[in-house]
Amino acid sequence: MSEWVTSFVETVGYAGIVVLMILEIPIPLIQSEIVMTFSGFAASRGDLDPVLVVLAGVAGSTIGSLAPFAVAPHVPEPSVKDFLERYGGWLGFTRENLESAQDRFRRHDHWAVLIGRLIPGIRSFIAIPAGFTRMPYWEFLTLNLVGTVFWISVLTYLGSILGENYALVD
Repeated sequence: MSEWVTSFVETVGYAGIVVLMILEIPIPLIQSEIVMTFSGFAASRGDLDPVLVVLAGVAGSTIGSLAPFAVAPHVPEPSVKDFLERYGGWLGFTRENLESAQDRFRRHDHWAVLIGRLIPGIRSFIAIPAGFTRMPYWEFLTLNLVGTVFWISVLTYLGSILGENYALVD
């Protein structure tokens, strides 16, 4: 998967970063750790601008997380849980994962969105419990954005300092 991701970013550039970061949400096999560290590495070689890499990553990740946030209040929760019961193992996110995320969300509310954006696995799905609880849109967007900017910036920076050792780490 990482070879395909790196090839896609090399070929498509910033738009490729946006697309891959959008797809990270519904397709857990596409990981921001790969997309953004490689993009940071490409920026260190001079192939991409590091600021535009971060902006593309943030844009894609934000767009990708807004979709489940917007849809969640309109989908019956039992339907989502039934779907995850059947297909969750294939998606890498099970009914138990959702229930655990909901429990954390209930206990930590706003912090769950901010911190959840920093945790692999949770990052992709934190928008669902936020949507189920009908968290105000601007509140979700702000907390999601803060966590996303931090995470994407760190990954891009790590990719840039890995330099020529990127292949070894991959």
